[in-house]
Amino acid sequence: MQWTRKIHKWASVIVGIQLLLWLGSGLYFNLMDHHKAGGHTYRAHGHSEIEIDTSALVEPKQVLESAAPSVELKQITLLDQPYYLVSHKRGLYAYFENQYSLFDAYTGDKVRIDGAFATRLAKRSYNGPGEVGQVRLLQPPIEDFPKQKNASWRVDFNDDIETSVYIEAGSGRVVGHSDAHKRFAGIFFMLHFMDYGNKGNFNSIQIILFAFVTLWLTLTGFIWTLDLIKRGQYKVKLFSSHREIKLFDHQQQLLDHVDISTATNLLDGLSEHNIALPSSCGGGGTCGRCKVLINPAPQVTSADKQHFSQPELEQGFRLACQHFSDDVQDMTLFDITDAQKMTLTLLSSEFVTPDIKELRFKLPAQVLQYKAGAFMRFLIPGGVVKAKPDRLPEQYQAHWQEVEEGTFEAQACSRNYSLASVSELTDELVFTVKYQRAPEQGVPAGSGSSYMCNLKVGDTIDAVGPFEEFYVEASINAPIIVVGAGSGMAPLRSIIQDLLLNRHYQQPIHFYFGARSQNDLLYRSEFERLSQQFANFYFTGVLSQPSANWQGEKGYAQQSMLQDITDELLLSAHFYLCGPQAMMDDTIAALHKRGVSEQRIHIDSFNYA
Repeated sequence: MQWTRKIHKWASVIVGIQLLLWLGSGLYFNLMDHHKAGGHTYRAHGHSEIEIDTSALVEPKQVLESAAPSVELKQITLLDQPYYLVSHKRGLYAYFENQYSLFDAYTGDKVRIDGAFATRLAKRSYNGPGEVGQVRLLQPPIEDFPKQKNASWRVDFNDDIETSVYIEAGSGRVVGHSDAHKRFAGIFFMLHFMDYGNKGNFNSIQIILFAFVTLWLTLTGFIWTLDLIKRGQYKVKLFSSHREIKLFDHQQQLLDHVDISTATNLLDGLSEHNIALPSSCGGGGTCGRCKVLINPAPQVTSADKQHFSQPELEQGFRLACQHFSDDVQDMTLFDITDAQKMTLTLLSSEFVTPDIKELRFKLPAQVLQYKAGAFMRFLIPGGVVKAKPDRLPEQYQAHWQEVEEGTFEAQACSRNYSLASVSELTDELVFTVKYQRAPEQGVPAGSGSSYMCNLKVGDTIDAVGPFEEFYVEASINAPIIVVGAGSGMAPLRSIIQDLLLNRHYQQPIHFYFGARSQNDLLYRSEFERLSQQFANFYFTGVLSQPSANWQGEKGYAQQSMLQDITDELLLSAHFYLCGPQAMMDDTIAALHKRGVSEQRIHIDSFNYA
């Protein structure tokens, strides 16, 4: 289904953009002045009646003999004079390709429409204040009249709307008037009819391709919907209901009866009743931690298959984030945390690097106790989200210069962010959130980080927590080596502050933090002060793209750590890692190779935006 989702996503982007163009251009058509949009502002439509001396006209047969071969002859009037227009090649419409000869109807002489003749014809068709400017003979294609397939004279008038009158060179026919109003309207006609090749019609390759893209969108959407229905995950809130479910603990003791909407997955439904199951993937089905036992056993999803054995699946073990309350009679919970749902109020939002913001929240009335390194699950509402942060500090504006302003529609989701504070040292909750910008044009930015980083002081948001999974055990009394990068700073800062300022830890603590440049080395001055204040704390900032004046370590944090730490320290220390997955994978592999056991490696992974 992965390819189906990708095709559906990109097809929906193309169709969505064109739909917006249709709506915008359609609105313009309803509001525009049709007289002006047709180029008729200074067009004269009246014609004077003239008397023609038919007895003085040359016989048409004589003209046809001199103009052979021909397919048609008709009498026309130009500038109050009669002419014979002979067609040698006749198209279905006047603007189709035609071949003409023009003869004076009184003398039978052949007449050529030159610039002077075309100018007189144009002036007869014009009633504006402008004087004649440039006169040019244009060959098709003609930009103002893309359907016109015959050579035409363009006569420009120097008026306030830049009027141009087009006279067909073969017949003297007024092709039409064009001016600033008509050219502006032409932009909307082009957008509405997808006439991007300026062919003057909607029977274009763009329309054909768009039809196929729309067909693909329909087919992939239908396939995706069938797959969701097959897996029992297609839910429409409008038709949802509530179902009462019995909850049991792992000893099969009845805990409670709860009502959960059939349109909300079990993980989020339980959180609405202040029952928090562990989850570090935000409900994406990848961490496998929201384990429950469901009776009767529902259909197995692909995520369930990844995390449970066949015997477990047969018993009814499932991931709460992947299932809904339909057909669930009772559910056994295993890893219930003491987390609670609360509403947080934003106190401050400040950039600490070009990409990372420090967010400080005020707690409700109660005091929140948590272990250093804990995280909170934020419930991000759906809606329109900005792709670029507001209120960029002047020193970071160049860093965001290439990112276009704009918004995108984001679905409601939940995201986990680690606390960068210690409960015993402050009554605020502090987070460092990296603004996940769009990886490429047409791809939305991170839904969670975009929403969080654009919150304004005084705004509120719901969160569940704290979840305590990454922390230093009270029983540990050994050297500690901390390695991190990027917004992985948050739990590491919390742990280091707790060890030094709260627990007065006496063992050596080595902290290696990686960043691209000096600007990205957040909290640098704070850790340098701590290293001066505490003799057992050592801070090393490592830059992968340093400037010429950087005197510190260069490269990657894990590489500097492995070069500095002795084998004796490696075999006795506990390691705490938080940062990009590639950094942690590289560090864990290197530590295993150097003989460090799995029990002494502690990780906090963050992969969601």
